[in-house]
Amino acid sequence: MDASVTVSVVTHQSARHVDACLASLESQGPCVREVLLADSGSSDGTLECVRARHPRVRVRSLGRNAGYAAAHNRNWAAASGAFLLALNPDVVLGPGYVPRLLECLQADPGLGAAGGRLLSPGPVPRIDSAGIAYGPARARFVDRGRGSSPERYASEEDVLGACGAAALYRGTALDAVEAPGESPFAERLFMYYEDVDLCWRLRHAGWRVRYCPDAEAVHERGGSGADEAFTEYHLVRNRLWVSLRNATGGEGLRELPGLAAFELVKLVQAIGRPHLRAALRDQLRGVRASLAERRQQKTRLLGRASPASRVEAQR
Repeated sequence: MDASVTVSVVTHQSARHVDACLASLESQGPCVREVLLADSGSSDGTLECVRARHPRVRVRSLGRNAGYAAAHNRNWAAASGAFLLALNPDVVLGPGYVPRLLECLQADPGLGAAGGRLLSPGPVPRIDSAGIAYGPARARFVDRGRGSSPERYASEEDVLGACGAAALYRGTALDAVEAPGESPFAERLFMYYEDVDLCWRLRHAGWRVRYCPDAEAVHERGGSGADEAFTEYHLVRNRLWVSLRNATGGEGLRELPGLAAFELVKLVQAIGRPHLRAALRDQLRGVRASLAERRQQKTRLLGRASPASRVEAQR
């Protein structure tokens, strides 16, 4: 079985972080076949740093901020590995992070993705992400366990999703959910919740997602170069789109109360915040496209998924 891994790194104004990130890949062993880096229009010396200090990294300059999803898709299209590690430039992997996730996926052919225990930097260890979970009342998606002691999340278990900051995906699983503009990440989302969306699509296609605490990394955050307004705009806009694209009938009913509360809160907050008004406006403009993508996804699943997934898609 081919156990080679392609590492995909996406940078945008990431000069402060990227050197430590790429250096941490050196301790991951021979399973890492290649490291592909797509830069989305950095002007802070990111590319110069990478080319000078990490000559083995294959660099592609996109010349503009194409978005996290599209940049990873460009790397996956050029990848030769059987597995894809999507890696943020503000993550420093612990020794053996990639081999441990790879071992997890190889041991269970039903797993489409896996993520490790991400820690926040600092003298006192705290969880940054132990996978993706629903927040209170399903109003939004959150990093499971954030701020908690690592000992609380010491057990390997299935989770809603793997945090896209350092997630390993099975190539055949990605191939099973690919579609135009979604190979594998949904480019219309640009950034934020694209990891939730991908894991949701994987689950509907019959794959599971695993949290593997034996693989540890440190996630500093802030490596995307995005300011607070830019981040909040995409988080608010994408929240509704992700559910419209993916939620089955039963899931949709469970999502409705939390989503309604979320939208109401953001509507009130938007009174004095122009970027939130823009997010809610653009969110509504994208409803029709999200529903069309949902129908297309259902058709694809019925046509090529496992029998269990066909049953799920029909609900």
